[in-house]
Amino acid sequence: MEIKTYNSDSGNRDLSSKSYNKDTPFIVILQKANELKASLIVKTSYVNNDRPGAWYIKGYNTHYTYDELKSQIEENVKKKKHTKRTCYLINYLN
Repeated sequence: MEIKTYNSDSGNRDLSSKSYNKDTPFIVILQKANELKASLIVKTSYVNNDRPGAWYIKGYNTHYTYDELKSQIEENVKKKKHTKRTCYLINYLN
């Protein structure tokens, strides 16, 4: 498994996702993503009490390839979109 980190996201509500409390340890989120063979983990930041930040596991039920997701995320980085999010793009080597 390889993980590449970006200060962006693939998009808003663009992939199937499961959300988790922001206080959940990253290793727990990574284990859940691995079980689902998800392509992406996203951590959103605190905005206000209605939007306190969360973890999202995305891309576990999608037809997008790793390279397509990587391209979309890198395009969003160039356009400075979703800069208050951190995403972890996962490449399963096996």
